[in-house]
Amino acid sequence: MFDVLDAILERATAAGARDVEAYAESSTSHRIKVYRQEVEQLTAAQRRGVGVRVFRDGAVGHAYTSDLSDDALDAVVRRALDHAAVSDPDESAVLPAPGREPADVRPFDPRLPAATDEQRIAVALEAEATALAADPRVKTVEDAMYVDGDGEVFIASTAGVRGSYRAGQCYAFAYVLAEQEGQVETGYSYSVGRALQELDPAFVGGEAAGRACRLLGARKCPSMKAPVVLDPFVSASFFGVLSSALTADAVQKGRSLFAGREGELVAGELLDLLDDGTLPDGLDSAPFDGEGIPCGRTPLIGGGVLQGFLYDTYTARKAGRASTGNGLRSGYSGLPGVRPTNLVVAGPATPLPEIVAGIGRGVLVTDAVGVHSGANPVSGEFSVGISGVLIEDGEFTTPVREVTLAGDIIGMLKGITALGDDARWVPSGSILTPSVVIDGMAIGGT
Repeated sequence: MFDVLDAILERATAAGARDVEAYAESSTSHRIKVYRQEVEQLTAAQRRGVGVRVFRDGAVGHAYTSDLSDDALDAVVRRALDHAAVSDPDESAVLPAPGREPADVRPFDPRLPAATDEQRIAVALEAEATALAADPRVKTVEDAMYVDGDGEVFIASTAGVRGSYRAGQCYAFAYVLAEQEGQVETGYSYSVGRALQELDPAFVGGEAAGRACRLLGARKCPSMKAPVVLDPFVSASFFGVLSSALTADAVQKGRSLFAGREGELVAGELLDLLDDGTLPDGLDSAPFDGEGIPCGRTPLIGGGVLQGFLYDTYTARKAGRASTGNGLRSGYSGLPGVRPTNLVVAGPATPLPEIVAGIGRGVLVTDAVGVHSGANPVSGEFSVGISGVLIEDGEFTTPVREVTLAGDIIGMLKGITALGDDARWVPSGSILTPSVVIDGMAIGGT
């Protein structure tokens, strides 16, 4: 693949480009879905291609192709140069120069590609079987799946950036429907890892069934202002929305409620929020980002105080700062953009039973609908529908549904009073979070 990248650099510079970057990937993925203990879907896909960025006369052009023949490489370079010719100059658009060594992280396990289809199918079958056996009220496992991806990334530029790495991950997933007296509730669960052997499909099936059955008999609760406990799945959704407001791109475009608040107390003092692309078990860990900048550890909120933002090369140059290694790509067809690698919610952990025992009246939130549409990262206001379980006198009592949770993000963050001891990776992005306790939330019911 480096021969292909070098050929692109030579073609583009010969055609008049001042600076050139070529980014390529080659990957294989598997997706298996079972239903009623039969394989319903089995797909194996291969993806290979290269993207080209050229810089000429202060402007940038980008093009990509999945055809790596000589004629196709000539054509993709021409398209990139044509795009640069009709783009406006931008002094902040520059190629990153090579700096420190790539991070010492190896996000690949050779056991992943060694797995057979029979082993992959067995994971999905076990997740479904366990869910169905967990409770007679589980009527259907709508989705029982095994999914994996194994790919290599390559980058080379005329600025001297040159590197590659291989990464892989897999997960088991179950989505369950439970029914009682005509009421249907849903539950889901994940297990993630770098190799099939790290997955626990029995846990996935059992947890998905338990989450669905726990909500049977749910009804609205009285409206109140009370503490809520966001379980890790719900907490990950909220912090995922929040993370977009912690990128330099959002700040520079005036789309972040955190703009101009560095050094201010924006959350409960026990909260630490950071981005770390070097964690050994991080789902999105890598030696370097989509521009060849080494990944690292970036504090965002420390002790409740806003520490800073995430940068790629473009936003860092605009701000007069250094990239934090967060110029990520969705693939060879996309340009780098600022987003988190692995978002980590940290702080002193308290056993979850102890947390619940200390709540006189509140709600454990196990599902939130419309977090991404109902939470505004600019104004900070949000209103979402939730389901969960009422907490009364330190014990779980009645399941609740059709209830709203409303407030503002800063108020929510400042209201964080405890973090559970149940941190786990949630693959909506890549977020490591425990249950989070927030005091004084507005709960709208009857």
